[in-house]
Order: sequence, then structure tokens, then C-alpha cells
Amino acid sequence: MAGLFSEGKYEKELKELQKKAVSDPKNLHIQVRIGDLLEKMGKRVRALEAYRKASDRYAQEGFLIQAIAINKVILRLDPSQVEIHDQLAELYAKRGLVVEETRERMAGAETEAEAEEKGLPKIPLFSDLRREALTRVMERIQAKQFAKETVICKEGDPGDSIFIISHGNVSIFRLAKDGEKIRLNELKEGDFFGEFGFFADSRRQATVEALTDTTVLEITKQDLQEIIQEFPSVSQVLFKFYKERVLDTLLATSSLFKSFPPEERRQILGRVTMEKFSPGAMVLEEGAPGDSMYIIKKGEIEVFTHAPPGSPVTLTRLKEGDFFGEISLVTGRPRTASVKALQPVELVRLNKKDFDQIAANHPEVRKIVEQSIHLRLANKLKALGVSRDSPAKERMV
Repeated sequence: MAGLFSEGKYEKELKELQKKAVSDPKNLHIQVRIGDLLEKMGKRVRALEAYRKASDRYAQEGFLIQAIAINKVILRLDPSQVEIHDQLAELYAKRGLVVEETRERMAGAETEAEAEEKGLPKIPLFSDLRREALTRVMERIQAKQFAKETVICKEGDPGDSIFIISHGNVSIFRLAKDGEKIRLNELKEGDFFGEFGFFADSRRQATVEALTDTTVLEITKQDLQEIIQEFPSVSQVLFKFYKERVLDTLLATSSLFKSFPPEERRQILGRVTMEKFSPGAMVLEEGAPGDSMYIIKKGEIEVFTHAPPGSPVTLTRLKEGDFFGEISLVTGRPRTASVKALQPVELVRLNKKDFDQIAANHPEVRKIVEQSIHLRLANKLKALGVSRDSPAKERMV
């Protein structure tokens, strides 16, 4: 009797969903729900038809992430349909070319969003992959479902994968010492998370919880590394993705550039370079010429001086988000201190020419740097036991 009741309930729900699909044809998720319901009812062939229809519609509308997630469901029900990822990659590659051609024709006459309406929207990481590489990425991606209020990844977990939301919403938070949740952000369909731990080889910096029933796509670092071995060009795409996501966040939280709108931060990203140093390596040498400054993306550095001659005197230690090297950049003097990596360090380097252009348009940046210079020189004099009025001040500084 219970089985008949459930079957009747499912039939009623199915009819209601089918009516909604007719009255609201643009709501593609209704078609996915129809597939889910048919699968529950044991109607596998009809479920596959519904899922395939939803996948095709999502792909045609440019919703690549959602199409990939549905393809994973199709492959679970029918592993023989191995060609679906390649078909999707080919469609996306062809229509992606329309976007690029449209941009070239418009030559800035319209916005990028308007250009994308004529083709497919750009999606970080995926948009710049060639068809074969995109197919391989889609094959390696895993689709995972999480019920409302379920933790997707936890603060302190290894950061060895990237997640993309294909359906639902999530909350990102950290726990205070008293256990209170400190909410950082909310993300929706198409948003990425987990890339900071992924690229920094670190643990998760926050917890992510599903606000609604949520489906995410996950790709692991190991899978991406294996794809890079087959398609080396993927590493360039990853670096671009890294700059757009991780470094943009670094700039957004830096005291120098946090007031900049997103489009101006993106311009800065095109000017900076990355440098890495192993523990114990010298980053800057006191007395050497200096024409650049740095923002610490990862790791910790020690700033020290040898003036007066003798044992080195530690001036400060700096961590992620801090900047240094600005004194020589602004004054044109040689480096006033040495800098050594205490851990594996990744730095964002900005040269003098680019800094001067930025500061010319944003006087507040130069003001922040000048305030930092005064503070650091004062701290150096204090560490060396030199008064501001001492004749030795100029030589020490």
C-alpha cells in the first residue's frame, strides 16, 4: 500500500512539474527536477531523456557548469554515453569563438557582457582551455550533492581541490575563539571557492556550508597535475586563473589597493609578476639599488639591518598581505634593509614605472606608502638606538 501511495504522489508531482516546465520554459532547473523525479520512480530511460534535454538546453544557453553537472548524472545512469563531454566541449569551443570574433568586431563599442550575449559567457578556468583539454577536465570533475546546512569543506582541511557551484547557494564563514560564526561571504551558481588553499598549498582558510540543497563540481590538484602533463598549456590557463582569483583577492585586501574598483585591480594584475624564494634565501640586500616593491602573497619574511657594522638587527617580520621595498621605490635610494625568507615565500612584484603610473592616478596610494616609509624609518632608528636628532641618523637610515 505504501508503494502505491508513493507512486501516486510521484505521478502527481511529475504532472505539476511538467505544467511548470510549459508555463516557465526558461527555468531549466525544472527539467532537472523532472529527471530527478523520474529516476526516483525507477523510469530510467525517461529520466535520461529529461536529463539530456536539460543538459542540451543549458549548453545552448551558455551554462557550462550546469551542463557538466547534469552530464555526470547521465554518465552515472548510462556509462556508455562517454561522448557527451566531448560534444559539450566542442559546442563550447565553437561558440566561444563567436564571443572572441564579436569582441574584435565591436572593438570596444559595447561592453564585454553585451559581447557575451552573442556567444558564451567567459567562465574562469574553462573559457581559455582548448577543446581537448576541456574534455579531459570535464572527465576528471566530480559532481557532489549536499543537503541544506551541510558542511562542504571545513576550515583547516587540506586545500587540495577547487569547487564550482552548479546549483544552490553556500555560506563562507570562520569560527571565532568563542565558537561564533563569522560570516565572510555568500556564493551562488557559477562561483568558485577553495582556490586559495589549492594554489597556496595550504589548508582551508574558512568553512563552506550549503545554504540550500547544493550541487558542486570538484576537481583535485592531482587530477589537474595529470592533465597538465598531457596538455602543458593548461598550466598557463591555471596561472591566469590564479592571478584573476587569488591575486585579485590579495590586492583587494591590501592596504594599498583595497579602495580600487575591480576593473582597476584587474589592470594592476596585468602589470605584476610573481617571484618565489626558498627558506633562508635573500630577497633584498641592504645597500643594493631598488626599483620595485613587493606584496607578500604567501609565507613570512624577516627585515633586518647591518648598520652599524656588526651583528644583524631584526627590524620586523612581515606576513601575507604586507608590503615592503617601498622606501627605495619612492626615494630612489639604495635598499635601507635586507630581507630574508623565513618560509617558502611567494611575492607579487610591482616595478617603479608601474607604481608611478598608479600613484599618479591615485594619490592615496602614495600617501599610504609615504606613511609607511616614515613609520619604518622611525622603527629602524629605535631598533638601532639612534635618536632623531643624532648626527648619525642620516648615515644609519
